[in-house]
Amino acid sequence: SMKYSRSVIYKIDQKNKTVQQIWQYGKERGNEWFSPVTSITEYQTDKNSVFVYSATAGGAFDLSVGAFTSLPNPYLEEFKWGEKEPAVEMQIHGARGYQAMPFSLTKALTE
Repeated sequence: SMKYSRSVIYKIDQKNKTVQQIWQYGKERGNEWFSPVTSITEYQTDKNSVFVYSATAGGAFDLSVGAFTSLPNPYLEEFKWGEKEPAVEMQIHGARGYQAMPFSLTKALTE
């Protein structure tokens, strides 16, 4: 079977004890977007958007030795809330990535 990764957002209703998937992306990208080790999906309140990082996409990972046999080509993406395709997509070739997180340069320099 084809390996793939997904970024998923769930709505959790603690009162009624229910969980509902409200958004997903990635399955349609297939193996090229598959990230066997780590990724992140994060809602950005100030932008009403979703930040996605597929950290180890494109890298071949050998579970038996716990190491990459080829370098990953991670993807950074931002989705406008509710959209199915990214508004911004960047791919970094031949990089080892673990985490990525958005930050506000303005806040970093003024607070």
